[in-house]
Amino acid sequence: MKKLLVVLLGLASLNVYANGCGGEYQPATGTCRIIDSSGRQILYNVGRPQSSNSGYAQNQPSVVNIDVPSTYGAWAVNPKTGISGGALNMSSRALAEKEAIRTCEQGGQNAPCIIGAWVRNGCIAVAQGKTGKKLRTFYAIEDPDMAEPMALRKCQAAGAVQCKITTPEGCSLPKF
Repeated sequence: MKKLLVVLLGLASLNVYANGCGGEYQPATGTCRIIDSSGRQILYNVGRPQSSNSGYAQNQPSVVNIDVPSTYGAWAVNPKTGISGGALNMSSRALAEKEAIRTCEQGGQNAPCIIGAWVRNGCIAVAQGKTGKKLRTFYAIEDPDMAEPMALRKCQAAGAVQCKITTPEGCSLPKF
């Protein structure tokens, strides 16, 4: 049974490689799904034969663009108190910034807050460290699982000590 499973998995991976799909191949429909840098989903139809002028069938990929709405996130902070707030998965940058300020100001108790960073279709994390007696803030906007390490690297590269994540990674990624 194990040998049969290995053979089937091998054939499935060969099929994906043979179709030249650089993303997620869906054999039931013969399509390949790829996400481009702007967050749009692109489907390549790699498995459907099309007839050519010479009368024989050949596989020619066709491109189908699917617009996937972007999502935005923002992080706001009160520079005097250091208290911060954020927003994720908003439909626009303006809405994300407004919500981040609202959560940061906590009903006016922590006003005024300012936007420290915003993100479109990505992740954000914040680190803090000390340089002398001053507390400094470093943020990173990256792909998933990369924002926290990058924020810490920025903090350390600036010569700060006691660098630590103060706002864990939060992501605003498009939904397919």
